[in-house]
Amino acid sequence: MNPLSLLEAIGQFFYWIIYLVNPNFREDEKIKEIERKEHQKLTLKIEKKKSQEKEIKEFEENRKNKINNNEDLIKICFDDPIFCDEYQILIEKIKTEIKNIKFKKEFEEEWNNTFSNINYGCYCRNKPNLTIYNNCPIDENSLDYACKSRHDCISSKNLTWNESLECNSDFSTFLDTIPYSNQKKFDSITNEEIFLMIANKYKALLSINNKIN
Repeated sequence: MNPLSLLEAIGQFFYWIIYLVNPNFREDEKIKEIERKEHQKLTLKIEKKKSQEKEIKEFEENRKNKINNNEDLIKICFDDPIFCDEYQILIEKIKTEIKNIKFKKEFEEEWNNTFSNINYGCYCRNKPNLTIYNNCPIDENSLDYACKSRHDCISSKNLTWNESLECNSDFSTFLDTIPYSNQKKFDSITNEEIFLMIANKYKALLSINNKIN
């Protein structure tokens, strides 16, 4: 038998003898095990955070490099409308490229698709749906109510949800009262956070449309 294995076996034997007959030693070992697991959890949490921060940094660098090279401008803009609205370099590049008829058509189509695919409450959607909630609008004097007012406006003028210019005044006024959130990711999504994300997205899309056109 390997001498080292023999010594380890003897060590384990005496460890368990002491563990079984000495309550204080047993309690100390339990505390050490709890501390070890807590330390392990903390280490994993720190490593995960570092990894996420690295991924975010690489993503942002890659995104800005693409913008500088005039690559995927439309996709980048509508993948993250808030970033697009706030990143002036991207806005200026889109303003330049929009002179191209093909680019302009693609931009307008993507804007319309992005705007139409937002769904919130009963009225913040391409067509109101009054059957999915017990009360419509779901929030008085808030986002769903503002969307209802916008739908009332476009119905009276025989417009579509995407034809925004004539019915954006009150809608934009409401959205302007809601600041952009700096939080990009959420561990858990609350109703308030969903409201904030949707309102910010609408706000950014309308702002982009005003800046480009």
